[in-house]
Amino acid sequence: MSAIFTMAIECVGGRYLNEPYQCVIQAPVGLRLGELASHILGIVDFDGDDHLHEFYLANGTGGRKTWLTPDGEWSDDDTAVMHTPLSDIFPLPKNKKLYYLYDFGASWCFQITKRGKETKAEPNIDYPCIMSETGVKPKEYGDDDDEGD
Repeated sequence: MSAIFTMAIECVGGRYLNEPYQCVIQAPVGLRLGELASHILGIVDFDGDDHLHEFYLANGTGGRKTWLTPDGEWSDDDTAVMHTPLSDIFPLPKNKKLYYLYDFGASWCFQITKRGKETKAEPNIDYPCIMSETGVKPKEYGDDDDEGD
């Protein structure tokens, strides 16, 4: 592993999102989207892969979604998408942002932004790794006070 990307991952939506949360990670350019998805869920302490999830491109959270499939349309078979390395995604098309949508019912949405150019991996660091975190981690199922929502 010789090259890494630095990426900001911001939770921009979700049923129980009450406060902003963002983390900055470094990850190998060859990291696959499925591995990135697992890493994101681990960072925010969500239960894991038990809900539908997908990556897509859009101009913004309310923009038209272009799914990362050969025809740009959503498919329930995301095997090929989840095996796609980050190096095949970045750089993104002009004005597009990468999003990870987890749990279609709760609509947990994470915006993934690459920062700067790829850099050389440091020896003795296990990638992907968290560089910084700001805000409050979202709670996948909310607080006890949110049960009526």
